[in-house]
Amino acid sequence: MEPYRKLLDDVIKNLKEKKDFPSRECEKYTENCETLLKNYADGKIVDCGHRCEYCDKFRWVIDRASNYSEKLGIPIEEIIQSWEEDRNYWYMNYYQDCNQPIIGANNVFIFENLEEMRKKCGNEFICPYCKGISTNPYECNSGKMVGKNKKCDWKSYGLFQFDLAFIYVKSEKKGEKVFMPKALKESGDNHG
Repeated sequence: MEPYRKLLDDVIKNLKEKKDFPSRECEKYTENCETLLKNYADGKIVDCGHRCEYCDKFRWVIDRASNYSEKLGIPIEEIIQSWEEDRNYWYMNYYQDCNQPIIGANNVFIFENLEEMRKKCGNEFICPYCKGISTNPYECNSGKMVGKNKKCDWKSYGLFQFDLAFIYVKSEKKGEKVFMPKALKESGDNHG
């Protein structure tokens, strides 16, 4: 089974149902669209010429996975399979720059394995809100006061995400957003 099959099935389902915003729907959808999208995923760059948000998102995923594959030396099928294993909500919300940033962008760090990541990141993380040092990479525990009688409890996974690091571990084929590791910030290297 193709690693993108679940994603493709979800896209085709949305194209057929036409239950979302009209701007997302493909006015020219035909049964051939599935074949064209599958060909696109298989590297046969065939564009149906239609512009709808569902098909554009599918192509975005394939293009982003190609970026990861090229930069990391991991087969595109394994990248997509890893993403699809982690995806537990609608693909239109899951696949976006904040969850799958371009490899090579600022604050994107690549590590061969967990041991290298732990060694280079250390155990001190800079909270983007209070600028205090947290020992938790996801939830601020710096003890720094923000506002009246309130300790900072900022979350890396909250609605407002800024000044975070995206850490990708090749051996795990996984990446996630965390508070900026102090050691990486001090090294001056803004991408791994």
